[in-house]
Amino acid sequence: MYLAAVVLLLLILAAWWAWEWWPRPPLPAGTVAAGTVKPRQTIRTGFLPNWDQVALQEMERQAAKYPHNLWLEGPTYRRQVAFTFDDGPSEYTGALLDVLKKHGVKATFFFMGQNMELRPWAVERAWREGHTLGNHTYTHPHLAGVDSTTFWDDEIGKTQATFKRMLGWEPAMMRPPYGEISDAQIEDLGRHGIKVILWSLDTQDWNKNRMLFGKHNIERSVQDHMHEEAILLMHDGGGKRAKTVAAVDALIPWLKAGGYEFVTVDALLGLPAQPRAPQAKAASAPQ
Repeated sequence: MYLAAVVLLLLILAAWWAWEWWPRPPLPAGTVAAGTVKPRQTIRTGFLPNWDQVALQEMERQAAKYPHNLWLEGPTYRRQVAFTFDDGPSEYTGALLDVLKKHGVKATFFFMGQNMELRPWAVERAWREGHTLGNHTYTHPHLAGVDSTTFWDDEIGKTQATFKRMLGWEPAMMRPPYGEISDAQIEDLGRHGIKVILWSLDTQDWNKNRMLFGKHNIERSVQDHMHEEAILLMHDGGGKRAKTVAAVDALIPWLKAGGYEFVTVDALLGLPAQPRAPQAKAASAPQ
């Protein structure tokens, strides 16, 4: 009986290993017509307790209350996906931009003002290469706990001013750190013409980058929860992000094989596009 139990355990482990590590096939075509409007905005990934996360029900409540000012996902069932990256720019942003350029994919970056000051070259490169840029506050605070003056003068407005100084324009989208924002702050941003962008699929790469098989786990979080017009939450800053970069490199071909088109958040939601970057001046020919 002892031997039989060991054999059974080994068979169970082998079956789990095969299921977990066998390459996922491309997703089949959706069954809902592309133009069908979703009845409500929802988050497909689960809640991870004790990690400063906002309750998913609260994020969905705000999406329902502010349908034109706060978004979790695209409104219909087109086979599109928006990659978004928070907390940069960082030392990993350049490598991520290299991967996106290699695959011809445009993404959306929510940059922190203080990090923009440290790596202005990364901000300009992301813009020149056609990516959409958004506001992720200046210092990454828990916004719901700050007063209205700090909210605008020290965080949102200060980052808007940083964009204006560096690029000549201000973003029309922002993402609150941790997904935490009050109703009053959403309304305040609306008066400034700024949309709040959350997510429908949290890859939890901020946690999985520290895992032994982090790249694989990030890939699986996307493959197991992918849906039409998803907004994917990832990070190019805030810690070690090499496994995120590697996962993006692997996920793009898998999503393309499933018929997904990569779009920026403003394109996904039908929002006005940000100003286009001027063409870089060609180098002078040697005299």
